[in-house]
Amino acid sequence: MRWQAVWMVAVSLAWVLSGCASAPGVPGADPMPQGRSYSGLWYSQQFEHMYLEQVGDRVTGVYSYGSGGTIEGELNGNRLLFDWEEPGDRSQARASMRGQGYFLLVDDASTVRLEGEWGYGEDRRGKGPWTAEYIRELEADDPATVQHIRQVH
Repeated sequence: MRWQAVWMVAVSLAWVLSGCASAPGVPGADPMPQGRSYSGLWYSQQFEHMYLEQVGDRVTGVYSYGSGGTIEGELNGNRLLFDWEEPGDRSQARASMRGQGYFLLVDDASTVRLEGEWGYGEDRRGKGPWTAEYIRELEADDPATVQHIRQVH
C-alpha cells in the first residue's frame, strides 16, 4: 500500500512539472535556426510593423497596430512566450488592453517568419493568429516606445 502512495505522489509531481515546462496548448520549442534572432523589423498582417530586440533570452518591442503596443517575453529555443499590452489612447477613445501570446521563429530558406497566436488576459491562444515576416535589422532611430511608434506610424 505504501509503494502505491509513493508512486501516486511521483506521478502527480511529474504531471505538475511537465505542465510547468510548457504553456498549455502552446507548441513546443525547437532549436533556434542557425544565425537567427528575434531582433529586427517585422511586418505582421494582423498587427502591422513590429520592432523587436532580443538580448539573451529576453525579447522586448513595440508594434504599430491601432495606437501601438508593447511585447515583452522570454525565449526557449525558437519559441517566445510573451505578454502584450496596448496602453490605449484617450484622444482616440481607445481603452487599454492586455494579454499573452507565443511566436515560433521559422526559417525555411525562402522566408524568415514568426508564427503564433494571441489571447486576452492569461490566455496565450484563442483570439487569432499573429504572424510576421522579417524585413530588416533594427536601426538606431527605429521606435522603441509606444509614444515613438505613434509619431512614426
